[in-house]
Parts: sequence; C-alpha cells; structure tokens
Amino acid sequence: MSSEQTGDGPSDAVPMTECRVCQVDVPDGEFCGLCGVRLTAQPGDGPDWLRPKVFGAAPSEHLLTPEVASSLFPQLPPRAVRTFRVALLVMVAALVAFAVLRMPGCLVAVAALGFPMLFLLYLYESDANDDLPIGDLILTAVLGIVLGVTWVLLTGAMVARSYGVPLGGGVAASRVLGAGLGVSIGNALLLLAPAVMVRLLRPSPNRESLDGFMIGALGALAFTAAATITRLAPQLATGLVSRSRPMVGMLVEGGIRGLAVPITAAAAGGLIGAALWFRRPANKEHQHVRAARVILGLLGLGLAAIYLMLGLVDTTGMSEWVMLACHLAVALVAVVLLRIGLQLALLHEVHDEIQSDQPLLCPYCGHVVPDMAFCPACGAATRATSRSSRRARRQQRPVRTDAEGGHQ
Repeated sequence: MSSEQTGDGPSDAVPMTECRVCQVDVPDGEFCGLCGVRLTAQPGDGPDWLRPKVFGAAPSEHLLTPEVASSLFPQLPPRAVRTFRVALLVMVAALVAFAVLRMPGCLVAVAALGFPMLFLLYLYESDANDDLPIGDLILTAVLGIVLGVTWVLLTGAMVARSYGVPLGGGVAASRVLGAGLGVSIGNALLLLAPAVMVRLLRPSPNRESLDGFMIGALGALAFTAAATITRLAPQLATGLVSRSRPMVGMLVEGGIRGLAVPITAAAAGGLIGAALWFRRPANKEHQHVRAARVILGLLGLGLAAIYLMLGLVDTTGMSEWVMLACHLAVALVAVVLLRIGLQLALLHEVHDEIQSDQPLLCPYCGHVVPDMAFCPACGAATRATSRSSRRARRQQRPVRTDAEGGHQ
C-alpha cells in the first residue's frame, strides 16, 4: 500500500477487504494487517500459520534462508542489517588473519569477545537500554559470566586431561562420557539458565518475545565468552606469535570458538528466551492453547540438545576440517530453527493496539500504511522493530500533502 492510499486521519477512505483467514475486514494490500497472512494465496506460500515465504523480521527474505545477520539481529532496519553483515565478515577475516599469522592471544580474544561485542552493539542500536530495564540486562550478563567462569573452574581439570589441543576445543579425546557428554550437558543447561532465572526473578506484564530473545541470547553469549576466556587464558601468556602452533589447527579452532559456538549458543538461548517471554493475545487464548509457546520451547531445547551433541563430536577423533564442517552445519541449522521460532512468535503473540485509521511509516518497505500488527504492503511484523522506533514513528506520523506542498 503506497502513501497515496493512506492519509492522516479517519476521514481518508482506505479500501477494505476481508481476510481469507481471520475473516475480518482489513485495509486492502498484499498482506492482512491483523494476522499477517497473504490476502491472496499464491502457489508455494506454505501453511498460513507459519508463512514461510516472508520472514516477519526481514520481509525480503525466505523464512528458511540461513541468514545470520537478520536472524541474530532481528530488530534492526535493513540498512543497519547490512552494516552488521559487513561487521561479521570483518570478524571472520580477523579470525583467519590471526590464525594465519599464528597469533594465539589475538585469536583467543577475537574468538571469545568478537561475537558478544557485536551483540552488545546490536542491543545499543536497537535501543534495548531504553526499551528494557537496564537491571535485567546487567543481571543477565552477570549471571552468564559467573556461571561460565564457575563451570570452567569446576570442570577445568577434567577437560585438561581429556583434550590435548591448547585452544581447548578438543580434536581428540578418550573420555567421551566424562569430558564429552558430562561437560556438554552442563554447558547446554547453564547457557540457558540466565534467561530462566531473569524470567523468574524479574517478571514483566508487558513482555514481548523479542525482549526474551535479547535476554536469552545475551545470557548464552556471556556464558560462552566467560567460559572460553577462562579456559583459554593460559594461551594469552604464550607470547604474541607462536611459530610452533599448526596453522590448520588454529584456523579450525577459530572457526569453532569464534563463529560456530557463539551462533549456536545465541540461537538456543534466544529461542528459550522468546518462548519464556511469549504472550498469547486474549482473543486467541482458546485457539491452540500454549501451542506456540510449546513449539518455541521445543525448538530451543532441541538446539540445546544439538549443542550438547557437539561435545561428543569433539571427542570422536575425526579430522579437524570435518569437525569444523560439523560445527558450522549445526550453526546454520540453529539459525534456521531460530528464524522459525521468531516467526511463530511474531505471528502469534499479542500485538500493539490496532489503529488502522492512523498512518505509519514502515521502515522495511518505506510505504505509509495503516498502523496495524503487520505491514499490509510487505508483511513485516510491527513488533519486529524496537519500542523506541514504534513510539517515535507514532509521535511523528506521516501527513499527506497536496501537489503544491500544502497540507491536505
């Protein structure tokens, strides 16, 4: 729907049509502004309850596309997502460069802190410090750090006996049940613990699913970063350059510790957080009771189980490149599962108050559309943007002007 179809008040006639799914008269367009489905079904659309052809946080992308930036940074506008995509590529280039130059200390620093720092920048850019209680964010990060450091100190001796690689990822090990399964179970449970604890300790009546995603992903990344730094701290004292270290091993460990592990952890923690913060609309509480929350929780637990199994992969004695491929494949699966979970949350959670007689600028497609749960033009979920963004766009609504520039 273009700006010519939407004005600055209820006096403007907006063409209406009946949604084929929710059977409510909604503004005419490509998508229903209430439930988000395509108003006219097209071949290959898939089930309406999932809407796989259009991702709610990035409407130009298919749901099943393993796009890391738009999945792990869902509340950014398209232009900012491109910037973060470049930042991810720079981080990967730094990991490769430090591995090739055999600089283990720098490699450890980038592997442990690169992705968490990028996520902190995302929290700042998406106004998390304004939209969420700062105490919740601090509590989440502190819990993740404390749990990560404590867990490594408790299991350090076991891991040291079982893993012979200095970076701690492990290429071969003999104690599968001890260091592999036992430590992995603890990792999988503890990286989810911050989101669960914050949800119990700091309940909020106005929670949103993407709030929970932020909390869950932040806690998981804080846990993995603290655990990685604590376990690999001895490498920081080996000198700037270590010529004796094999370059291939450093490349593999950089890819695993700096890319695959944080992506998988953030996806698992974010899904659990989204499930815990999910709220069903009052008018839909009788429809598939708790189904969306259960599916979200199962997706998050499934990712945690996959994360657990990676500990066993590290102890099988397979080649380094095969191990890296397994970790990266799991990371891509985690991204896809995260997108499915966020899509379910955005489609089926409670939405902001509907003001279909008021215009709103969609940051994804640039059209001026009725203020509803979904953009009628591109299908983007309104709650895929931050509270601050929604509030600012509603305080300065678009106003139609005539051809000579005056107010109509």
